[in-house]
Amino acid sequence: MSDDELCDWAKSLIERRAPESSYLDYKETISTQTNTNKIEVAKDVSSFANEKGGVLLYGVPEDEENGVPVARPLSDCGITISPQIPISIENTLQDIIEPPLPELEIRVLNLPLLRPKQLLMIYHPESWDKPHMVQGYQHGRYYRRGNFRTIIMEQRQIEAAYATRRTAMDHMNVFLERGDFRPIPSNGQFLRIVLLSRFTLVRKQEMFERQFREWLNANSPGARRGEWVAFLEGWSFRSYPSGRFHGKEYEIRLFHNGGICLTHDLKHFVESRTGAPPFLILNQAQEHIIKRLALLYAIKYFEYLRISGPLTFQLSLHNVNGLDANVITDPSFHIEAHSGTVPLERDTISFVEESSVDELQLSQDTVLKRIGDRLASAFGISPE
Repeated sequence: MSDDELCDWAKSLIERRAPESSYLDYKETISTQTNTNKIEVAKDVSSFANEKGGVLLYGVPEDEENGVPVARPLSDCGITISPQIPISIENTLQDIIEPPLPELEIRVLNLPLLRPKQLLMIYHPESWDKPHMVQGYQHGRYYRRGNFRTIIMEQRQIEAAYATRRTAMDHMNVFLERGDFRPIPSNGQFLRIVLLSRFTLVRKQEMFERQFREWLNANSPGARRGEWVAFLEGWSFRSYPSGRFHGKEYEIRLFHNGGICLTHDLKHFVESRTGAPPFLILNQAQEHIIKRLALLYAIKYFEYLRISGPLTFQLSLHNVNGLDANVITDPSFHIEAHSGTVPLERDTISFVEESSVDELQLSQDTVLKRIGDRLASAFGISPE
C-alpha cells in the first residue's frame, strides 16, 4: 500500500474506534532506550509473526469498552518520531529475534490531522519461518498473539511450528524429485523451470471450481495461443505452435499444491555453426522464456491463489552436451564471430535458487539477474 493509503486506513481505524484483536494492537508510546523496552517490542512483533500476522500502531492511546481496548479519538493520538527510531527498531528486532523476521515492514505515517506528530506502524504477516524466539539480554522465549495481548507459547505449539517447517521442506524436496513434469524427449534441447512456494496448502478443491477454470481461460501464459487440459495433479497449458516437447513448443503445468512447471523447446534460441558446437543465445532465452513466460505467469498464479512465502526455483537444461552459449546484444551479430565460452560437458545441468513470492512480485529483475548469472556461469561466462 502507498503511504497515503496507509494513512487513510489508520485514520479510519481510529475514527471508527476499531477494537484491538488478534490482528491489531495499539500502543501509546514506543522506546528502545532500555533492554526492557527492546524486549517488549520484540515480544509484540514476534507474537504476530508466530500467529496469523498483524499490525502494531504506535501513537494510539486506548480506552476500554466492555473489556475490549479501543482507540481514543484522533485528536488524542500521535507521537514525535525521530528519524533514528525506525532504524533502531529494525536493528533491535534483527539482533534479538531468531530466526530473523523475513517480511518485516516499518512505516512512519504522517497523517495531516496529526501534524507535527505521527504514527508508527510495524507489520508482519504470518511468518513462513516460524517459530521465532526472542533471545538476548538473558531472555529466551517464544510468543504468540492472543485476542488482546502477547502470550508465551506452550511447548506443544512450538513443536507443532517446527514440525510444520520440516514437513514443508520435505514436501518441496519430494516435489522437485518426483513431480509429474512429463519426460524430456531425447531429440532437441529443452529448458525447464519448476517453482514451488514452501508453505502452500493443497488447492485441489479451489482449482476444480468454475471460477478457477474461468480465470485460466482468461489468463493464458503471455497471451499465447493454446488450451488448458486437466491432468491428475492439476492443469496443463499446451501451446498451439508445434515443437519437440510432445508435439508442442512448450507446456505449463499448474499443480494442486501451488507448484508450476514450464518446459520449453529451445529450438528458436539455439544457433548452429559450421565446424563448431551450436550455441544458446542466452539473453534471449532468459528474457523471452524465463521473464516473459515463466515469471510473469507465476506472479499472476500466486496472486490469484493467495500464495506467499519462500519460493524455490529449480532450473534445468536438457540434452545440452556440447552446447555453447553467448549473449547477443547487436541484431547484426554474425554467428561465426562467437567466442569466449565453454561448451557443456553434460547432458543435463540443473541448479536450485531460493527466492520468495514477495521478491518475485516486487523485484522481478533482481530474480531474473540471479538466475541469468547462474546460467551464464555454467557456460563459463562471467556475470557483469
